[in-house]
Amino acid sequence: MSLKWGIIGTGSIAHTFAIGLKAAKKGELVAIGSRAKETAVKFGSQYGVPEDKCYATYADLLKDPSVDVVYISTPHPQHCEVAIQTVQAKKHALVEKPFAMNEEEATRILAAAKENDVFLMEAYMYRCHPQTRKIVELIQTGAIGQVKVIRANFAFNGFPLGSDSRLWRNELGGGAILDIGGYPMSFARLIAGVANNQGFANPTEIKAVGHIQPDTKVDEWTIASLSFDDKISAQLFTGIFADTDSSVTVLGSKGSITAPNLWRPDLPAMAAMKIELTEYGKEPEQVPFDLPEPNLYAIEADAVADAISQGEKQCKYMTWEDSMGQIRAVDKWRKEIGLVYPSDN
Repeated sequence: MSLKWGIIGTGSIAHTFAIGLKAAKKGELVAIGSRAKETAVKFGSQYGVPEDKCYATYADLLKDPSVDVVYISTPHPQHCEVAIQTVQAKKHALVEKPFAMNEEEATRILAAAKENDVFLMEAYMYRCHPQTRKIVELIQTGAIGQVKVIRANFAFNGFPLGSDSRLWRNELGGGAILDIGGYPMSFARLIAGVANNQGFANPTEIKAVGHIQPDTKVDEWTIASLSFDDKISAQLFTGIFADTDSSVTVLGSKGSITAPNLWRPDLPAMAAMKIELTEYGKEPEQVPFDLPEPNLYAIEADAVADAISQGEKQCKYMTWEDSMGQIRAVDKWRKEIGLVYPSDN
């Protein structure tokens, strides 16, 4: 099955996804929706989209009968309304993370998807990647014994982007947690769930500290400590103005698993894509895994196509209940450090 994709929003992540679609085996880009015709045409011209399929409004794209599924890549605060409009137009939807600004918005999106009987997924693309699936397999097969501690980081230096960047702007959902902090949170929830033979688990307790910039009102960095059932603990770090490595480590009763670059394995500059398995008392060994397609976003697009072709409304790699657990956990993390957005009022 080959899906015909429309993209709403023309920012940097939209370009990244469009490039991914060129490598996808089960989908192609056929339409662009922007807030201005000129912007849509400029974007579409780079990816072979005809000018008459480059729309000046989101609504015009949603009226296009040739579009099967829409990738929503607007700024965070627009995800909710655009996602609802998309599913009400009977289009399948892949919504860039975070799925919504808060639990209330996420609940509205899911209710609309159910009512209109369409596919919907939150775009945590790394969940679809063979590297992540191999780590899941190692946990399932007991390679490190009982999971005890999960450590996950995602950070970068956002200062060069300048004060015009959405990362600095509270009204655009800026800050570390919503931009990249969801990755460590989603990984901790995934691994804690797999350790208990489930698809995911929700933390029983979240404690956090962090720094909210007084002028911009966004979180520059923050650390969260999580508790899960079965005595599993997690420590998460995220920062957009406090750079560090972006690795993950899972500690077990028999050994540990480390991946230096789980979130963007398509970007070698971040770190090498590899999985190291260490049995306590022995030297680390690198675990091989198959990677038939190197483009992370192509893998995600094909996972969406597979689910839709099978008549599924959810993707097994990021289900609706998983997304709801994710947004609740992120809401709690934000509350712990006092991070508030206009959509919370």
